[in-house]
Amino acid sequence: MTTDAPPRRSGQARPVTGVARRAGPSPALLRRARLAALAVGGFLVPWCVLLSATLPRTATAQHWSLAWAGLDGAEGVAALATAALLARDDSRACLTAAAGGALLLTDAWFDVCTSAPGLDHRLAVAEAVLVELPLAGAAGWLAATLLRRSR
Repeated sequence: MTTDAPPRRSGQARPVTGVARRAGPSPALLRRARLAALAVGGFLVPWCVLLSATLPRTATAQHWSLAWAGLDGAEGVAALATAALLARDDSRACLTAAAGGALLLTDAWFDVCTSAPGLDHRLAVAEAVLVELPLAGAAGWLAATLLRRSR
């Protein structure tokens, strides 16, 4: 194989070709982000315990249908955005796939937790186990695969 470039000596830097890589976040920014995440997690864990002990067992929601339509709509937008990004071979599809998976997990959780006893609850569990959780797992797998591929 012949090339026009002169041979490199050991230890000589390789020439930069193509698009330059962006520098990652600064160590100071990463440290602040880590501290913020620790603060949020440190607050939310005991907050969840307090909420579980003090919230009423039932509540009436004024915009119940809007909340569910919004959640399902967000799932649809995430899926369509993932498909569009995949069609363009765009590595950002890992972000929309991860978001879609998180929305599906949220949907399954609230379907099961807010369903009425009896048949409604059994249907919610079946939908979670047979539809939402497998789709969330597939979205998580896709996000992880695309993230590894983009590195």
